[in-house]
Amino acid sequence: MPTSIVQRYLASKSAETYSGADEYGFELAIRSAGASVCGGRDYNEDRFYRSDPSQFYLVADGMGGHLGGAMASQIAMETIPMVWQSRTRQNSLSYSGIQSVYREAISCATREMSSAVSDHPEYDHMGCTLAVAFVYCGRMYYGHVGDCRVYLLHRNTLTRLTKDETLVQGLVDAGSIDARQARVHRWRHVVTNSVSAQGLQQRARLRSAQISIGDRVMLTSDGLTDELTDDEIAQIMARCFDPQECVDQLIGAALERKARDNVSCVVFQT
Repeated sequence: MPTSIVQRYLASKSAETYSGADEYGFELAIRSAGASVCGGRDYNEDRFYRSDPSQFYLVADGMGGHLGGAMASQIAMETIPMVWQSRTRQNSLSYSGIQSVYREAISCATREMSSAVSDHPEYDHMGCTLAVAFVYCGRMYYGHVGDCRVYLLHRNTLTRLTKDETLVQGLVDAGSIDARQARVHRWRHVVTNSVSAQGLQQRARLRSAQISIGDRVMLTSDGLTDELTDDEIAQIMARCFDPQECVDQLIGAALERKARDNVSCVVFQT
């Protein structure tokens, strides 16, 4: 598996989505949409994954230069859903079991990246941040690494479920700066955790939340949240008819602000 992912990526340098289907039974019918655009960059290091049959969703934002960052995102996008689906297809999991499989999936991605670096030392700084959400037995589980985010819109009220793992967020937590200052701080993109060939700097954590019919969940890279405030995101998500319209309008709004980075998001609705 490590070699096949890397070889396929190097051969194409164009793959952006990977999706699969399986035969889970589930309680909530889910619809989703996703998109990724270059924004102000000449190349796209972001990747996203969405699979309504398996109810698994992911956004990854690459780091470490054009090829290295894109390859890291590609590895995360292919490996993490693959591990999750292979483990849950065979077993019914407790909460601790779900946590264990999630960490195993993240670890598998770091091993894939390490293997890629062994074959291609020029990519030794490859890594990515990511956000993951999935529904299992009617409940949503979510996690993130770095500054990708997960949001939940419930009855037109938007909640940011994740806290950025960044140097600037640490300054906010310490009371050194406020949220307004954080949005324009020169160090706002310095992450304190990432999925890389060297592993994670902090342990990957998975949390859960109850979701109801009519709820919307968004996973996004920082290219979108750099341009739109949470209030603006809430207004767009609340007024849209379906997930595809949400994705189109969110990315369109970021591009209207002349987005400086790649912009990617996945929206799913119960």
